Amino acid sequence: MTLSFLALPLSALGGAALGAVYLGLLWVAVRSLPQDRGGARVFVALGLARIALMLGALAAAAALGMAAGGLAAAVAGFIAVRFAATRWIGRTTPGDTTWK
Repeated sequence: MTLSFLALPLSALGGAALGAVYLGLLWVAVRSLPQDRGGARVFVALGLARIALMLGALAAAAALGMAAGGLAAAVAGFIAVRFAATRWIGRTTPGDTTWK
């Protein structure tokens, strides 16, 4: 299959959207851990949701017959969102202590 020039940016945007949802679920899961009751259950449930999201995305790509270039563009979009999120969230405020 040939890959059109429109498919690459769309694949990258799709990967970025999946990355945003994935990182959003991860953020909610980590924020739920300090809770006294049910924090671990929420963390595990959202971990399973993240796994289902990725497996569903890969299954959809396979079912649609996505070319390797489109899959690579989607992974690049996912990684770009991850780098942007870690740069944005990674900045600490002056009073914060870093985790060691």
